[in-house]
Amino acid sequence: MPLENSKLIRGADVKDAYKNALERYNIRVTNGTTVPQGGGSSFVHLMFQEDGGYGLCGGTIVNPTTVLTAGHCVYDRDSSQVKSPANTYVFYGSVYADNDNYVQATQIILNPDYDSYSLDNDIAILRIPRLSMKRGYTESMALYNGSIQPVQPMGIYGWGVTRTHGDDEPSELLTQTVYISEPDDCKVIVPDYSSADGPQICVDNNYNIGVDVCSGDSGTGTTIRARNGVEYLAGLVSYGTDGTNGITCGEQDSFGIYTNVYYYREWVESSIGIKLAVGPYRDD
Repeated sequence: MPLENSKLIRGADVKDAYKNALERYNIRVTNGTTVPQGGGSSFVHLMFQEDGGYGLCGGTIVNPTTVLTAGHCVYDRDSSQVKSPANTYVFYGSVYADNDNYVQATQIILNPDYDSYSLDNDIAILRIPRLSMKRGYTESMALYNGSIQPVQPMGIYGWGVTRTHGDDEPSELLTQTVYISEPDDCKVIVPDYSSADGPQICVDNNYNIGVDVCSGDSGTGTTIRARNGVEYLAGLVSYGTDGTNGITCGEQDSFGIYTNVYYYREWVESSIGIKLAVGPYRDD
């Protein structure tokens, strides 16, 4: 879930509004380790400002004019409308949450099959002014095009809280490793789940109890590292639960659900009119 503040900021400087939002929340993956500058250069921090206040999410750069994020980050359930790109800001180029580099979104495209209750098809596209790519600061990430197997490791990143209902102080981007669930185990929360190669990637938190994404990490990309050492974009943070509809962050017997980005590749490409980079396997 995105972090939200009920206080509306009117006419405030964007950077001040962003820093005010950061001050209210911890910005870390649970039990994560810090990412040094030069790592995580494809990940961005998002701030949404609207009549109900403002919220924080994450996203991933997939080309110089496109960021992918979770659908629930850009959807306003109160109005049943997509949030305005004019009030959507993308902070980039730094592992530090307190970051002054930002651009304003020019377009938001929500997957037409997004379901705000089940969070099925939880993916959205942000079009942004062209970013200047600089190695170690701002880079696009290719999509992982291999099969995702049970117990396979997946890297998680984020600026979200470090524990369920946490409230620590802001810091840098954090990372950790989670492991893909056996399909039958995941059916406790997603009854029709068949594999991580479908629309959702399910992670079993029992493999690494206490490690997870949390509130504020929504929409941030997850990665799978190929044998060549390169990280590829695999998923987007969607939600976590133990099957009782409660929000969880790494607790025992809980699961994390991520949107499988490659599954939606054709929709993204048709929406933006640009072919996305993929790897590590040959893509015909």
